[in-house]
Amino acid sequence: MINCCIFDLDGTLLNTIPSITHYINETFRKRGFAAISEEDTRRFIGNGASKLIERALRSVGAYSEDVHPEVLRSYNAAYDSDPYYLTEPYRGIPELVSDLKERRVALAVLSNKPHSTTELCVRHFFGDSFDFILGGKDGVPLKPAKESTETVLRTLGKLPSATAFIGDSDVDIITGRNAGVALTLGCAWGFRGKEELLRAGAVIVADTPRAAHKVLLEKL
Repeated sequence: MINCCIFDLDGTLLNTIPSITHYINETFRKRGFAAISEEDTRRFIGNGASKLIERALRSVGAYSEDVHPEVLRSYNAAYDSDPYYLTEPYRGIPELVSDLKERRVALAVLSNKPHSTTELCVRHFFGDSFDFILGGKDGVPLKPAKESTETVLRTLGKLPSATAFIGDSDVDIITGRNAGVALTLGCAWGFRGKEELLRAGAVIVADTPRAAHKVLLEKL
């Protein structure tokens, strides 16, 4: 029986690819770097903002150890100035979150996106629906390390054996497996697709939020 759901953010709850691509390209343009595509962003995302910017810089031949931290700071500042720009929840996600909340399931968001941006986005689109929000913070290893999931569960007072981890990438599935959760639910509507999720060992892969909703209700 599941009484706790931990959701990834980007590609799971929110479609942020247009926003992320926009802010990377805005930051790159100011430095005379080439632009990247939304498809590039899909491939680069998943391991936190620092790795995202590193991959993007390398793809346009602009990476150096000196340039990277400066670009990362600029990107984070630009993103936090208007983190909702071009972002929207996937169809069916607000209803899924609302229904789980009404059923008194403990809800959390665990993201590798910087914590400040994660919290802004979750509160803006979902109000107080989530009981705990954790983004990338100093001192807490990023996914797929199990420590971040353990922090969530400890805060909520929940057990891995009664928890579902829901995400759209291999990083999310591996995170859930590392933490020993009861269910890893892959979101094929997100950034990476069904094959990656199955290879990572997802217990179930849902093609749509509505399908994920049905799976979760069956597990409560």
